Amino acid sequence: MNQNLSQAEKLLSSVCYFSVFFAPFIFPIIIWILSDKPTSTHAKNSLVYHIYPYIFGIISFLLAIIANGETMFNVNSTANVVINIFAIAFVLLAIYYVLYNIYAGIKVLLK
Repeated sequence: MNQNLSQAEKLLSSVCYFSVFFAPFIFPIIIWILSDKPTSTHAKNSLVYHIYPYIFGIISFLLAIIANGETMFNVNSTANVVINIFAIAFVLLAIYYVLYNIYAGIKVLLK
């Protein structure tokens, strides 16, 4: 996929990825709707990559509640350790996708 982006398109596309820190859903949606093809594709991709950390964060939070809420859930200690390991793995996945947004934004700028 050989895309020749202008400086403005590069900047707008990279800001879509960087918006994970200031407007993770609103900014990419607006750019996706209002811009032309190469920039709108980056906006759509960044929106998807912004959703992943929230999904993984919610999953890890729910797993932590299950693992540490012994009164609500009857979980033995081995299952508790396994559930905590999965919760930590989902937190790491969420961090990965936040870092991936930074990487993708820099990659677009340097293209």
